[in-house]
Amino acid sequence: MSTPPGAPRTFFFGWSIVAFTFMTQFTVGGMFYTYGVLQKPLSEALEVDRFAVSLAFSLQTLVVACLSPWVGKLILRTPIRKLMGIGVAALILGFVAFGQARHWLHLCMAFGIVLAVASTLIGALPSNAMIANWFVKRRGTALGISQFGISISGAVMVPIVSWLVETQGWRWAVTSMGLALGAVLIPLVWKFAVFRPEDRDLQPDGQWVADGGEEHGEPVGEPVSTWNFARALRDRRIWLLVVIVGPSFFGVGAVLLALHAHITDMGLSAVQASSVVAVATFMAALAKPLFGVLADILNQRLMMAASLVSQTIGLVLIVALTNSAGLMVAAFFFGLGYGAVMPMWTVFMGTLFGRAAFARVMGLMTPMTTLFSLLGFPFASLVFDTSGSYLPAFVVVIVGIAFSMAAVAMLRLPQPGGAPAPAR
Repeated sequence: MSTPPGAPRTFFFGWSIVAFTFMTQFTVGGMFYTYGVLQKPLSEALEVDRFAVSLAFSLQTLVVACLSPWVGKLILRTPIRKLMGIGVAALILGFVAFGQARHWLHLCMAFGIVLAVASTLIGALPSNAMIANWFVKRRGTALGISQFGISISGAVMVPIVSWLVETQGWRWAVTSMGLALGAVLIPLVWKFAVFRPEDRDLQPDGQWVADGGEEHGEPVGEPVSTWNFARALRDRRIWLLVVIVGPSFFGVGAVLLALHAHITDMGLSAVQASSVVAVATFMAALAKPLFGVLADILNQRLMMAASLVSQTIGLVLIVALTNSAGLMVAAFFFGLGYGAVMPMWTVFMGTLFGRAAFARVMGLMTPMTTLFSLLGFPFASLVFDTSGSYLPAFVVVIVGIAFSMAAVAMLRLPQPGGAPAPAR
């Protein structure tokens, strides 16, 4: 148990889990964000067009989607330390192979398959599941801090990798990134990969309670055993969540990964382009803990709607403006908006389905949301290859977010301490 009433308060180990998952999500986020910087040099080195390079990214997304339902189930049966250890090994192997790629198929194997395994085993699914287990009352805050690692990796890694590519070449850049991240993660996984507080004789939020769940205001939900893919496909709540977050996930690929190339195509320098992307990812990083905290104290649906409005403002400015200063402002709003979507999505899932079913439901839902992530970057690249501009793709994202706003209005969340909203 955690500290009983009257005893001196001690540090709650759950915050160590938050710090650990911050680092795992930083790693996977860095893999994601730096791929946009690598698109041009990969296209030139492998002698393929940008669309072909984007397909390797989409292959990774597809493999993650296929693995996620199985991993979501496996997490409940296999020690999390073992799974994440395998993920770190795949991370190191994948980056080393990525740096040695001489053909487009080598890129697909290394980035699209091996690094997809790494991303699934150390990324959002196990990280968010651990946070959902360790926190209930302060789940939004914990998720926001943990997911801060996803976006801050873009603000940190994009300029670093961009500089390394220009000074040392892309092969050395990706190889050194993989070895460095792997070396950091190995001891962290060994010490901090603990799936639930009960594994350390603790309770969620560090509270002294006799039976956990209900005293924390956790909805009881349905037994984990009732959840399968057919069950998820019939659940209205899951479809609404997919429509809410899907266009934003599509937009990250279609806008953020194409933004560096879009800005340099307009005649601005690579440094200016990297700075705009860094602003977007930095604001996305700040949005995660900010909206996580707000989700614990304010209306969750209102917070999600605010994030979608911010994205829309940023996208309109990206389409309309061509100067560096204006694009910085656009990146501010776009980054703030898309950064809030991930913590709000996971808060919604915890509120609707409870901590016991969180990993299973997220694993089942991932293929549905991944379709949007899968299509975003190739769609933008194909639009560019056919029209010479990324702007039509950006407009499509604006339309998609309008559908997201409608879905937010239709979603019903349970009151704190109440029963989950029923499926309809």
